[in-house]
Amino acid sequence: MVSKNAYLIVNLLNHIVSGMSDLLRTETSPDLLQRERAPVYDFDYYRSDDIAANGQDAYFHLKKNAPPLFWTEHNGGHWVVNSAELAIEVLKQPNLYSNRFLSIPTNPNLPQLIPQMLDPPEQRYYRNILKPFFDAKKVDPVVPRITALANQVIDSVIEVGECEFVNGVAAPFALRVFMELFGFPVEKFDYIRDLEFSFFTKATDRELQKQVSGQILQLIGELIVARRAEPRDDWISKWIHQEYEGGKLSDRELMSMSFMMFLAGLDTVANALSFGMRHLAHDTAMRQRMIDDPSCVPAAVEELLRRYTFVALPRYVTHETQLGGLTLAEGDSILVPLMQISWDDRVAPDPEAVMLDRPPCKHAAFGSGVHMCPGLHFARKELAIFYQLWFEKIGHFHQIGPEAPNTMRGGTVIAVKELNLGWR
Repeated sequence: MVSKNAYLIVNLLNHIVSGMSDLLRTETSPDLLQRERAPVYDFDYYRSDDIAANGQDAYFHLKKNAPPLFWTEHNGGHWVVNSAELAIEVLKQPNLYSNRFLSIPTNPNLPQLIPQMLDPPEQRYYRNILKPFFDAKKVDPVVPRITALANQVIDSVIEVGECEFVNGVAAPFALRVFMELFGFPVEKFDYIRDLEFSFFTKATDRELQKQVSGQILQLIGELIVARRAEPRDDWISKWIHQEYEGGKLSDRELMSMSFMMFLAGLDTVANALSFGMRHLAHDTAMRQRMIDDPSCVPAAVEELLRRYTFVALPRYVTHETQLGGLTLAEGDSILVPLMQISWDDRVAPDPEAVMLDRPPCKHAAFGSGVHMCPGLHFARKELAIFYQLWFEKIGHFHQIGPEAPNTMRGGTVIAVKELNLGWR
């Protein structure tokens, strides 16, 4: 039985990896390389010292100083959108600005993530499959379990009086919620946490990220084999056994969708919590409001998500077009920082400020357009539950020591790498 399962897993991995390598392979034409682009502005979204010091500050600097649309020579050369208006224009036209790659420059070693790397109309089929699992009504039944997991994580550090929040609290909380919902066995917690951490920290090393991707796919393949044999009340079991319009999902579809969930489900909530707690450690008045009036927590969640939006989306031009008065060539890459939408002065005056009483406004922390994050209802609920329990149990807290110059991880997803907090 073990050898049969191992054989199936190997076949699954070979099938998905061989299929993805052809799908993701891209070539740059000589004409594309020779074409001159302007205006040019010096910005490296991966390795900039400004990003490493403070990612959001670096993008605010762009907002204030760079053109609305510019070309950078870094990372193979690509456009950067630097205005809310142009960002929304790009994200509303997925057939012109494709989502088929998730990095700039493209990384042929990464498997395709369904539905995130598909464009309409193909993308809609898979979004409709995911929709019932992430509907707002699906959140309420799991609130008790999310609450219990938040209590466990907070209780594990409360008596110590201090913690390294990112890896000691935020990541374990987000990971445990995801593992229970999706179906990963809890005994693999440490291994899965190490894989997730390695995947994002190795983003600029293609060979190492390829190795980590293979380990993640191996883990997912094993889970598919186990749940196909013995279904449980978890998401992966339902994906495997449920009938859809086109029949059951193929092994390749299951692997791809699961890989997408693995990355999105672990990183988003942990990052949002880390940025939020980093701000709250220095905002005494906001902490006091959240302690005194827990009903303001949902508003705090939205304002912190707006102010500390941390995702920049890669897009690829499918044919020559005009954007912001400039000509973009077919095959050009374009980076769309979602923070430029969240910081739109027209809908959020004084966008750098965190205002708990700010009138409701649309932000783009969960994306914009057809690729908006399907798990936004779960993420909001996780964040609200965590903040409320933290302030009930711990109350005021502060950041310990000065931050290192290399505080944040750059890339498409900015992240706080370390945050030391104390409450005594």
